[in-house]
Amino acid sequence: MHLAIYITAMLAEPATHPDYPSSLISGPRRVLVIHNPTAGRHKKRRLLEVVERLDCLGCVVTCRETGRRGDAEAFAAEASCAEYDVVVAAGGDGTVNEVLNGLGQGDSTLGLGVIPLGTANVLACEIGLDPKNPDQIARTIAFGPTRLIHVGVANCRRFLLMAGAGLDAHVVAGVSTALKRRAGKLAYVVESLKQAVGYDFPMLTISADGVEYEGRMVVACKGRFYGGPFIAAPNASLEAPLLEVCILPNTGMGGFLRYGLALPLGKLASLPEVQVISAKTLLITGPRGAPVQGDGDIVARLPAEISIAEDVVALIVPEQ
Repeated sequence: MHLAIYITAMLAEPATHPDYPSSLISGPRRVLVIHNPTAGRHKKRRLLEVVERLDCLGCVVTCRETGRRGDAEAFAAEASCAEYDVVVAAGGDGTVNEVLNGLGQGDSTLGLGVIPLGTANVLACEIGLDPKNPDQIARTIAFGPTRLIHVGVANCRRFLLMAGAGLDAHVVAGVSTALKRRAGKLAYVVESLKQAVGYDFPMLTISADGVEYEGRMVVACKGRFYGGPFIAAPNASLEAPLLEVCILPNTGMGGFLRYGLALPLGKLASLPEVQVISAKTLLITGPRGAPVQGDGDIVARLPAEISIAEDVVALIVPEQ
């Protein structure tokens, strides 16, 4: 779906919870920023601008640089509410996913914040955070309200926005990290072309709360957006303990282009052959070992069990 997307291309009331410390609501906060030092100069400059503004707003800021994949998750797991109020993922949605999974292993009372520096920044679209506005980002981290988010789980790996199987997962699995760093969204165009030509669109079986469906691609959505500012599941809500599941049945380049063009027009869910269902649990079966993407990274392999996590995450969002 990425090819047509990039070529053509709710906030809810703030929630509180008695288990979360009041510092998550009042601010300024003690902030741990986890970031990748290999990002380009432009992204490093944006990161420094946000950190400088956090200092000016009275936040106590600690920065930790990752050296390899998995470091962001480990750093988040080590964080404690004795030292910090919020752990901030500075990067793309994949970095947010790593930090999210680290928080799931560590102190569950810590808030989750984001400095969007990635390619698509879907989470930023979802919560109304402008990646080019360092003042808004800093004020959100320092003083923003919290939304209690019901995250998803795919084969024991947590995701915040979406998890899916089919062509898009193969594109995510195949895209070059080096090319993505240099070319941004163009890297997905290149990989989508490669994958769409040779992909055989195998049938996937989806059992949703015990009811069986079939499709060539399936995306379980926690948020409304997909691939950037494109709405795939208009009824999805980060707060709801529910998955909005998009099942796409068409095969071949024709189906690929049809869905990819419908998405940026906001018409994917209204296509007559597309099924959008609500469910709490899914079982996706298909070619054994086929990739499952979550938040733009590979988080599982088929067969995949997808459900709603038992706990919630306190996501820091902009003020309305």
